[in-house]
Amino acid sequence: MACVAVPIVEGILVKTAEWILVQKERKEEARIKAIKGEVDEKILTNGEKSYSFELKKENFPEGEKDSSLKHSGREVGLSLRKKLHLLSNFLFSGSILLVFEHFWHGEIVPFFPFLTGARSPEDTYTMLQEMSTVGVSMALLITVIWAIYCFVLERKLQKEGERNASIA
Repeated sequence: MACVAVPIVEGILVKTAEWILVQKERKEEARIKAIKGEVDEKILTNGEKSYSFELKKENFPEGEKDSSLKHSGREVGLSLRKKLHLLSNFLFSGSILLVFEHFWHGEIVPFFPFLTGARSPEDTYTMLQEMSTVGVSMALLITVIWAIYCFVLERKLQKEGERNASIA
């Protein structure tokens, strides 16, 4: 009934962590631009100076085509932000399908309390038990599949990096 809530909550937490990383990347990028002198100096009304740079799509992580790849010598791989983005996509896409399936079978209704398992205390206990067993199991399984996917993708990118390094 409500087992879908666990992956959705995990997806929200992962998306929040991803958003925090994007904000840190933006701040670091602005700091680097300021150090390089690529900022425009503006004078504020109170006489203080303010620094800003032109906001272009390519200045932000999601606008860069290869921002998900980190290049440090021979090491090539996915950034943590990109990995978290993949995990949130896995969690939300599976949850959307599961919500549709629950709606199709009448376990989710468009009126309060929205979950048919929350109508009586006995049903609520069963719903919470299902969330703690099936929901947690689904969230863990999706996370394990994501970890394996990231591991395989990292190995593939490393091999491509080694192949490109040997060509050059």
